Amino acid sequence: MNFSSILGVISALTVLTVSIMTSSKNAKVFLDPHGILVVIGGTTAAALMCFPLRFYARIAGVFINKFLGNYATRYETVINEITDLAKGTRDNPDYLKTKAPSLKTPFLKDAVELIVQGGISEEALESILTKRAATHSRRYDADVNVLKTVAKFPPAFGLLGTTLGMISLLQNLGGKDAQKMLGPAMAVGLVATFYGIVLANLALIPISENLSMINREDETVRTIVIDGMHLLQQGEHPKVIEEHLKSYLLPHERLNLKKAVKA
Repeated sequence: MNFSSILGVISALTVLTVSIMTSSKNAKVFLDPHGILVVIGGTTAAALMCFPLRFYARIAGVFINKFLGNYATRYETVINEITDLAKGTRDNPDYLKTKAPSLKTPFLKDAVELIVQGGISEEALESILTKRAATHSRRYDADVNVLKTVAKFPPAFGLLGTTLGMISLLQNLGGKDAQKMLGPAMAVGLVATFYGIVLANLALIPISENLSMINREDETVRTIVIDGMHLLQQGEHPKVIEEHLKSYLLPHERLNLKKAVKA
């Protein structure tokens, strides 16, 4: 589980709750159904007009698998797996076939299964893996762009809700006790803007940025796999393969890899 993401969600909810409870004597004002309806309903309607419903079903799956998943040791995992495959195939030609089902890196597992099937040259394998990696990147970037687009809507609909509230307030200014109603009415009207800012900046934008970062890491993992499979098919020594792939890591990450191998 991605504890950083979970901690971020808990921190956001805590900050939001404490801010609400300490900023007003009557916290119930933030439960204004008018503001919730305009911001949530308007954002949902605009989002559905922009993208088909199937996009959001896919993004929900991406959110569960990536935003909440553990990605802390992916580089170390894929390098160790490729190095292990290189060592195993030197002594056992069938090692790839027996090891494939237990591989933890999905892209590496696909690559090994292609090799095991046979009939694919080294050049063809590299071409296939490169195209698949590019397809993954395009699809994942498209998912992130959907969230970034939707994140533009809540603040606008929050302003719309506030505008509607102000129109209603100004319309009743000439009525009885209008001066006493002015403050509470303005507070209720601004709640819509509050919801729009919160939804965009504490939910949609952070999630999209998190997924964007994970997608960049995914690209590196897939590049490691492509290079590793190329070196493996070339028959390079496992140590050469390991050192070559470790070039994708920073010095402190290479130290962590050594410690993991010793453990």
